[in-house]
Amino acid sequence: MKQEHCSSRSSAIELAKNWSGDVAFAGQNLSTGKRISWQADKSTSTASCIKLQILIALMNEVEKGHQSLDTMITVKASDLVVGSGVLRYLSPGVTMSLLDVATLMIVLSDNSATNIVIDLIGLGTINRVISDIGLKSTRLVNRIDFARLGSDSTRFAVSTADDFLMTLIAIAEGRLISARSSQVIREIMSRQHYVDLLARRLPYAVAGKTGFVTNFRGDAVIVERDGQTVVMTAFARGDDPSFLPDNAIAIFLGDLGQALFNDLTAA
Repeated sequence: MKQEHCSSRSSAIELAKNWSGDVAFAGQNLSTGKRISWQADKSTSTASCIKLQILIALMNEVEKGHQSLDTMITVKASDLVVGSGVLRYLSPGVTMSLLDVATLMIVLSDNSATNIVIDLIGLGTINRVISDIGLKSTRLVNRIDFARLGSDSTRFAVSTADDFLMTLIAIAEGRLISARSSQVIREIMSRQHYVDLLARRLPYAVAGKTGFVTNFRGDAVIVERDGQTVVMTAFARGDDPSFLPDNAIAIFLGDLGQALFNDLTAA
């Protein structure tokens, strides 16, 4: 039986109330100031969404002159980890710029690229920058090491929808780290290949970062339409452990994204 989608006639709050699992979300229309949220201050795992804050910390180090995006990085066998991305399929010894490594971390959620960045600037530096930009509930706990993380994704990173919304607003307004850094971050986000969560039913220009592990999906997006800028983030847990395109949690977030966007842009 074909699944019926109800986001066109249900509000985002109604969808959240009726979701069989757990969900937290927040959205804001930066053009009007309208904001809608649900459990936005609840601590949650982030999966790969935290890679956005890792990128922000890297750009902070670039702004301070401690790192350069032009630095050439040689990928070592010890850098390679399983999971999302492409670096683990390439030959050890491949060389690319730090900008390319950071881009892979976001657009393909490359785990090996992520660890390269974490090891380069340090977990402590990343968490200091996270704190400095005002994210009180966000923390990167470990680099990606599945033997250490196990099945508990909170051992990797934690945050809230409120913190992610604050991050997206600052990027969209060009004031995160600096106007230049915000532009670089947003340009990288705009190339992300995974657009099947909040943006699933939105045929508009989107810049974002997704995250997924078993029974969990997260997303953070900046959406542009007709001169309006809308930022949305959501983290959802459910009973579908698959990584298929029609994963129930992914479909739910697609419905939620459409409903939340409609709620935020309604006259």
